[in-house]
Amino acid sequence: MVFLYIGASFTSWTAVLLWSLLTLCISIVGQIIYRLTLHPLAGFPGPKLTAATKWYEVYFELVKRPQGQFSREIDRMHDRYGPIVRINPDELHVRDSDWYDVFYAPSTVPRDKYPPAANMAGTGLGTFGTVRHELHRRRRAADAPLFSKRSIQQSESLIKEQLQRLTATFKKASVSDEPLNLGTSMLAFSTTTLGLFAFNFDFNFLDDAKAAENWRKTIDSVTVVTIAARQFPWLIPLAMMTPRALARPVLPDLCRLLDAHVRIGEQVSNYMLTRTEPKGKVVRKERPLTIFQAIDESSLPAHEKNAPRLTQEGITLLLAGGETVARSLIHIIFHLLDNPDVYAKVKAEIDDATPKDQLIPSTKTLESLPWLTASVRESLRLSAVVSSRLPEMARTKIHYGEWVIPANTPVSLHPSSVLHDPSVYPEPSKFKPERWFDASDRANRCFVPFGKGARMCLGMDFAYTQIFMTIATFLRTFDLELYETYRARDIDQERDCFVGMPSENSPGVRVKVHMRLGNLDPMLHDT
Repeated sequence: MVFLYIGASFTSWTAVLLWSLLTLCISIVGQIIYRLTLHPLAGFPGPKLTAATKWYEVYFELVKRPQGQFSREIDRMHDRYGPIVRINPDELHVRDSDWYDVFYAPSTVPRDKYPPAANMAGTGLGTFGTVRHELHRRRRAADAPLFSKRSIQQSESLIKEQLQRLTATFKKASVSDEPLNLGTSMLAFSTTTLGLFAFNFDFNFLDDAKAAENWRKTIDSVTVVTIAARQFPWLIPLAMMTPRALARPVLPDLCRLLDAHVRIGEQVSNYMLTRTEPKGKVVRKERPLTIFQAIDESSLPAHEKNAPRLTQEGITLLLAGGETVARSLIHIIFHLLDNPDVYAKVKAEIDDATPKDQLIPSTKTLESLPWLTASVRESLRLSAVVSSRLPEMARTKIHYGEWVIPANTPVSLHPSSVLHDPSVYPEPSKFKPERWFDASDRANRCFVPFGKGARMCLGMDFAYTQIFMTIATFLRTFDLELYETYRARDIDQERDCFVGMPSENSPGVRVKVHMRLGNLDPMLHDT
């Protein structure tokens, strides 16, 4: 009897399992048929496999080596199918430089962010992760006082102080004659500067080499996690609920990212302990001390000023603001050193513009120097640092040529496709700063390293200020030379990890440092 009962139970469970598998197969087949025939995007060009399943994208992002290759596959789709393609079951991609600022429209035209793209960093409460247009606009307005031109001008002395700390590191390298890795040093500078500017906190990466190297590893881990989180937006929120001791042996890269969340959470806790309730509208003559204070003094309701939201706003700033500026600086320095004629012209231009009692001229003067400005723009164009597509959704149907895109369809364009468009920038892979001296309106309009529209980078002016001051300081203080650095391996983008990354085999951009005007470094405080 026992054997009969076990046999009957086994048969029963087998039947349940088989019926479950059959139901699953029917569901999958039905979904594929719907996507290929009845879906609102069924008529758009593109491979049938991408229309049928998102696993095609997952393969190019996570399985194929090196990872982060789907953006290249999208380019191949465009080469075959034309300027508009269906790149997964629900999303369209357009490759048309003149349509970039049409789709990524000003703040007066509502565009909602595609939820999976908004949630990939696990910061749905932050401005970057905000889906709805109206809420994003309010949150961005709360952040804006910290990134105003006046606030940035008031922070120039702070930037100069961090540059003095950075040049001390380079001086040591000049004495030892050891090659110096720009990746670690520039990230230490940009993150320390951002920490003081946005959190009123010194991460001390410029004075603690071990801490700087650990942070470099954290950012490298973030690039790995970002590729996976882009496909599985639930990954980071789920990981944050998992005890760190259990997750760390299995997912060390992800835990480094979660540690960064904890670090910002500590800054928020410290702020909450000392905050004072603002009475009425705050009118400031001086910049907010932190991003937390800027939000706290805004007109946002109380539930928009709680600790979880401040933490997510902070972590977005920390991870995005430091790495993008660091990579921009690395690319600019490389291209100048790799083009000696341009390097000499920029250096002479800065020398001629600098008063005798100063190390560098004012930022306003630097931004007016033609060769320096053109070199910065050309490097930002070539590097296209933010490489990821950022899909948004129009609330009404929109037209692209003969195509009618249904309302609430996620659509994206790659900024790198615009910045490297040969019809806009002839010989797009070449570093040619002179192209900006007589640039056409179209070339200027298509210059989108910071994005366009309502969601373009809020920290653009802060990034420019750091870039101009750093390049001028280095060209006045040091003579640098590239050390075993190759553009194809160490500079050109091979992986799309939200930030464009070079080959996995790259040791980084390394330089030999020689002193030029070492006796002038105290003037960093006087300009």
